[in-house]
Amino acid sequence: FRRVLKPNTGKLLFWEHVLSEDNPALALQQKILSPIQTLVADGCHLNRRTGANIRNAGFEGGVEMEYVDLGGTILDGSDVISPTVYGIATA
Repeated sequence: FRRVLKPNTGKLLFWEHVLSEDNPALALQQKILSPIQTLVADGCHLNRRTGANIRNAGFEGGVEMEYVDLGGTILDGSDVISPTVYGIATA
């Protein structure tokens, strides 16, 4: 992304569900279900560490990011998409 952003002022705003950072059982469930999820949800992966990838991409202006759990439940299946990162990365 940083290659297509204007240097020093270009911003990437992101909101992504990610692999759980604080619940090993949920992370395992996400890893198991990810291949099925990619087929039924237009290529969407449950097991990616998108926040870490953005942080490590070399944005010179820095990355402001928060990790949150949106509180989904196992009863409706939304628990696997509850772990989320959002923020702004500046080129």
